Amino acid sequence: MKWLWIRHGETKMNRQKRYVGHSDVPLSEQGQREAEELAKRWAPANEGAVRIYSSDLRRCIETARPLAAAWGVPIAAVPALRELSFGTWELFTYEQLMEEDGERATRWYDDPFTSAPPDGESLRQLGERFDPWLRSVLAELKKSRSATREHRGAMLQDGGKHESGSAHEPASTADDALPELIAVVTHGGVIRWFQAAWLAQDPGRYWQAEGLQHGEALLVDWDGQRWAAQSVTK
Repeated sequence: MKWLWIRHGETKMNRQKRYVGHSDVPLSEQGQREAEELAKRWAPANEGAVRIYSSDLRRCIETARPLAAAWGVPIAAVPALRELSFGTWELFTYEQLMEEDGERATRWYDDPFTSAPPDGESLRQLGERFDPWLRSVLAELKKSRSATREHRGAMLQDGGKHESGSAHEPASTADDALPELIAVVTHGGVIRWFQAAWLAQDPGRYWQAEGLQHGEALLVDWDGQRWAAQSVTK
């Protein structure tokens, strides 16, 4: 199964290099173009069943909409996919932050896993809301696949017959609802956490992960046991 991890398009706050966590800002014109280009790039991928999850923040929903329209599927908005909350530091630039709360900010930079901005989140807290969501999706997919195998096994034991008694290939049923590609439209911090904690299996590698630029997508394969990164595309 393929997973497409997408970082939302650019916002004006991103261009101004401000800390944008839970602040609900829209895409800039550049970000809108990035969303459209991404949808054009991935529109052909809907040959099989597809699914789209998105952070419920506006910049991600606006990034997801062109792709959802191209694929003809709804967007599932997920609060657990939000960016790290910067609390009272929201929308500060680095220079403003160091001027107004430099000592606490330095402690946070030195240890973002356990330190948090005032009224904000640590990286550990980000993982504590993201990881259970991803585990729940993987568990639901595993359960659905098991149900599909059981159904097919029952059909084969039954001889796979119509009421007329003619043998036939077991029809696809539950498999029709199982996605072959899942797109996740989220934020830079969340994707970096996924790369470290799930791909590298070491959250401590958070800052070593390459991360994505705005409007970029990371294609990853999940075989039911492990993740394997394949490519990064715009």
